[in-house]
Amino acid sequence: MDFPAVLRRLKEDVRYKTARSIAVQLPEGMKRGIVEITKEFNDKELIFIGDPFWGACDVPQNGKWDLLIQFGHSRIPNLGLFQQVIFEEIQEDLEFDLDVNAIPFKSLVLTSNVTYSNQLPRIKKLLESKGITVSLKKGDSRVFYPGQVLGCNISTARGTEENVLFIGEGIFHPLGIALALPDKKVLAFNPKTGEYQDMEKEKRKFLSQRYGAIDLASRAKKFGIIVSTKIGQTRYSLARVAVNLLQNAGKNPFIITLDLVRDEELMNFPADVYVNTACPRVTVEDYGTFSKPVITFYELQMALGLKDKSRYIFDEIVMTDEIGSSSFRKRN
Repeated sequence: MDFPAVLRRLKEDVRYKTARSIAVQLPEGMKRGIVEITKEFNDKELIFIGDPFWGACDVPQNGKWDLLIQFGHSRIPNLGLFQQVIFEEIQEDLEFDLDVNAIPFKSLVLTSNVTYSNQLPRIKKLLESKGITVSLKKGDSRVFYPGQVLGCNISTARGTEENVLFIGEGIFHPLGIALALPDKKVLAFNPKTGEYQDMEKEKRKFLSQRYGAIDLASRAKKFGIIVSTKIGQTRYSLARVAVNLLQNAGKNPFIITLDLVRDEELMNFPADVYVNTACPRVTVEDYGTFSKPVITFYELQMALGLKDKSRYIFDEIVMTDEIGSSSFRKRN
């Protein structure tokens, strides 16, 4: 990625030209790039947002700036248009080839996160030239690119196909696919290392952890229901359903709103178990950081005997609630 060229292009946007103050959101790994940004954007008042963020679901509300530039993620279509937000995707220019002999599939669904979504058409042609049947699908209204997988949405991987190939680093996204679609075989390819990873072992390990949390929740009395205040994660209506289920089961629930869901905030509340209606990443990736069990809404239903435990249901976000934020009224 030619970052200086990206910055020069942004300066040509009419929203940049008319803004006096600009807020900048950077992923954790890009925050050291502020020197280049301050040099290129030296004609503007800049505010760098220090809080961590993980996607276009996390647009700061009511900020005292004229324009927000968020680096690293594609916009989420069903959240609508943000007139004063520029979503500047960071897509890898990394050239890589696949070892087709390491892919044990005759047909597959091709997926990636936004980082490599620009390369999926090329990869599709490569695999098809080697005799593999490839599906590259458009997801639901939360997903921008064909084949793109979010941490909270794997709709592009669904279908009748038996196999999924994920292109990208880390296991969070392919693990989500494997959990949500247990009848499919999921293989992850890391373009940086050239390694392939079958997600079956990771899935079994994760499910063992999750069923342990479900068991603890089945015996708990006090439940904190976590509702995110992030604009693209707010599921207050789901939290209200959770409260009703718990009250009907003779439990003691209460709702907590948080922006950043961390143990140091939760530990101050008198709950035995927390039900997470915010980003699914909290339950999947951050589970080991909490001192009390954190479960999803679907795991809660299993704990209360309302869902069959034999088939795990992965928590996905399809739509979010609009709870009166002024920023919603500014969108088209």
